[in-house]
Amino acid sequence: MNRIKIGKILATFLILTITPLFNASNDLSWSFETVDYEGFVGRYTAIAMDSNDCPHISYFDVDNGDLKYAYWNGKQWITETVDSQGIVGMPTAIALDSKEHPHIAYHDFFKKTLKYAYYDGSKWHIETIAEEEKLFGHLAITLDENDYPHIACCGYTNKDLKYAYYDGSKWHIETVDSEGRVDWFSIATGSIILKEGKPHILYGNENKLKHAYYDGSKWHIETIDVGDGELCYVSTEMDSKGYFHISYFDSGSNDTKYAYYDGSKWHIETVLQHTATEIFVAEGLALDSNDYPHIAYYRYTEIGGRDQGYAYYDGSKWRTEIIESKGYIGGCCDIAIDSNDNPVISYCYFDLGDLKCARKTTNNPPEKPSKPHGLIWGKVGWNLTYITSSTDKDGDQLYYMFDWDDGNVSGWFGPYKPGEMVKAKHSWRKEGTYIVRVKARDIHYSESPWSDPLKVSVPFWKIINELLLRLFRAPIFNFDFLTMMLPFFTTFPLLCIL
Repeated sequence: MNRIKIGKILATFLILTITPLFNASNDLSWSFETVDYEGFVGRYTAIAMDSNDCPHISYFDVDNGDLKYAYWNGKQWITETVDSQGIVGMPTAIALDSKEHPHIAYHDFFKKTLKYAYYDGSKWHIETIAEEEKLFGHLAITLDENDYPHIACCGYTNKDLKYAYYDGSKWHIETVDSEGRVDWFSIATGSIILKEGKPHILYGNENKLKHAYYDGSKWHIETIDVGDGELCYVSTEMDSKGYFHISYFDSGSNDTKYAYYDGSKWHIETVLQHTATEIFVAEGLALDSNDYPHIAYYRYTEIGGRDQGYAYYDGSKWRTEIIESKGYIGGCCDIAIDSNDNPVISYCYFDLGDLKCARKTTNNPPEKPSKPHGLIWGKVGWNLTYITSSTDKDGDQLYYMFDWDDGNVSGWFGPYKPGEMVKAKHSWRKEGTYIVRVKARDIHYSESPWSDPLKVSVPFWKIINELLLRLFRAPIFNFDFLTMMLPFFTTFPLLCIL
């Protein structure tokens, strides 16, 4: 009898203590955040997390050809231009040193030179590494115990694997693999790892997945997998046992694959298999505290769609989800894991060229704003007003951004109380039909989905004439009468609405 009572007490205790943990996990929501929207800026992202779970992102400003850097300071996103000399920053790779200062590897695109920038706590320092070497393509960076950089990239002339490192006094560049072809997509931001101070590089070489490592006297190269086509975006992490995990894309089979070493042999899995209408391209890999892999990928569909995806292994099977699919979005992505084992993904919103960041949090994003309300026609130069509102489950104050569909956005303005009606004005400079939409974000930068769109016609008589034509198609109107009157309505459209 006592055993039964004790059993019930223990069971009750476990339910009361464990249930909140499951609820906390289930309550996590994706927070979609626009990090930078000043121009077309969201390409070639790389991400790293500091000890305070603040993301640091390097990326390319397409409009200006600049290398940019963004970080979350705990309250807001801070962005800055690091290098504006030439066309620089395509692609990028980032690592944080022991003081959590950023180090970025990147290329000068036209000169085909490797560049390196680091922040010392007060200012940025920029170096060009061996101008005589022609280097390009995706690249990876890591730092040693002295915070000296080690970089993997490919040679432009011979398509070979290159390794560059700084020893405290000067830079050294070595050719690691000169067989086959190491090309633009062969490496991803996590392709190089230091194990016991020795470099290990995981990369694609044509249709082969390779592992190159230095033993202190020479390089060794092993082939891990042979794919159906060129192997791209090879990203690597080392687990708590010192074993490597790799994600990559097979351009021959159009599948995302995953390889890991268990201490005795390599295992190869297909995580995302293509279908007749879609392919899945892995670009970044991270491991959580259980050594489970998490992959950032994008989905490309037959009809030209593009979506941002996320895959992870939960200890028994792979789970996948499309986290954002509104518009042409996703790719140029990278992934990191915070201290709570939650994913943080950087990626590009191609429709507007924005730099985006998605992360799992306990915060609830705002609801989708109401469809913009205002005139659906206007004239070039007219200053038109549009109204919307949104609500927030947490009661947070809200900011709004309108997309005017002419290459301009309003920028974030606010704050407003949840449910409060807000107004924004805009004038169009060219004739055309525009799709106006709006989104909201809360004080934590979590964004709502875009609102339903409002179609606005400029100049206004185009839509009036369209409405008249629809009306005139009604059988009550005589065809000869309509034919006679149509030029009049076209010439004097204002009389039609008086």
